[in-house]
Amino acid sequence: MRTGLNLQVHEEGVSLSASQNNFTFLLIRPQEESLVFHKPVEPDPATAKLAWRKAIEESHAHLRLAVIVDVLAASSGWVDTGVDLALGEEVSLFSVGTVWLAQNLGVGLNGATALWYRIGRGSVAKSVGTTTSFRAEDAGHLQLIAKPPGEWRDTSGNFEPDYPHEGAEGGLSVAVLIWTTTAKDGLAHFRKQDASGCAAREIGRLADPPILAKGWQHLWQLGETRIFRAEAGGKEPARICCYSCRDAGILQYPVDVPLDRSTRLSWAWRADELPSRLREDSLPTHDYFSIAVQFENGRDLTYMWSAALPEGKVFACPLPWWDKRETHQVVRSDLAKLGIWLDEEQAILSDYERAIGGQPPKRITAVWLIAVSIFQKRKGTCSFARIKLKTDSGEIFIGP
Repeated sequence: MRTGLNLQVHEEGVSLSASQNNFTFLLIRPQEESLVFHKPVEPDPATAKLAWRKAIEESHAHLRLAVIVDVLAASSGWVDTGVDLALGEEVSLFSVGTVWLAQNLGVGLNGATALWYRIGRGSVAKSVGTTTSFRAEDAGHLQLIAKPPGEWRDTSGNFEPDYPHEGAEGGLSVAVLIWTTTAKDGLAHFRKQDASGCAAREIGRLADPPILAKGWQHLWQLGETRIFRAEAGGKEPARICCYSCRDAGILQYPVDVPLDRSTRLSWAWRADELPSRLREDSLPTHDYFSIAVQFENGRDLTYMWSAALPEGKVFACPLPWWDKRETHQVVRSDLAKLGIWLDEEQAILSDYERAIGGQPPKRITAVWLIAVSIFQKRKGTCSFARIKLKTDSGEIFIGP
């Protein structure tokens, strides 16, 4: 997703343009739906920073160092916090603020989606929420950046040449807390002094880590999230539950499966609430759930449940950078079937030829689960079960 976007509201809908790419989208306003996105109340950065400073003053015994850094969306790249981390030190990050893509529509990202960090030239990682904690796996300068997910050239935090970090409006204020003890112990003391509530939220997050199904992992370009959680069977099948609200994530299961006429993807899913109420083929409304297959050529084809598009509809992802990689195919759009377990099966090669075209790849390299709710900021819930890749020579049970 490129920053530097410009959206304007007109009587007939909303137009969106982005610098350098020279593209424009027009979202037609449905008669029954007002195009006013959910605008949750955001914490006031000035108030939060005041609370952090007071808590820091009262917590010297538990902190080796603490700084508050403003990470502007319009910055040219990585921001050096001035903090040198030693190997093994435990760190907590609290963030407030918004990276605005279209402030007039309330389209923006908080630190749960937009705050990334790295140590020296090490691997990038995203804040798991508006609060996060980690142990330094290397020594070096701690750097931060505020950006939407994707568009990374490599795990070291370099950008694709065609998608330089341009910035948007707004930014994040970030408290960087380096503990003299464990983060858990430091947070327990800090919480008593912290009127912002950040320490309490981080303690709660650490106490309830989501368990991933065996073999599944977060796609590094979008970073770790709390969206996905494996749940055991009972009256319902064993499943991966997705709860998405103002965030985005991709869970992947690596495979190496030949793609031929017999290759099929089968799964069961139950969507209880969709994160969109509008058609999802426009950038400012591109919130959805889907299951996808990734191919050896870097492309992926996702099978999505749409709130408003007809079944069988195919469209390229409307997000810059992703538009050259991802294609969506609507397999469900009947809202009367929300809350019901449904079994699906798709012939992947035939779908690839119809949806993407060109010389098809020979192998499938991963299965993805995708959840996005960063644009309209509505919550969505969906569960996946009995995921399999089938060929004439057998099948791979992917789970859960």
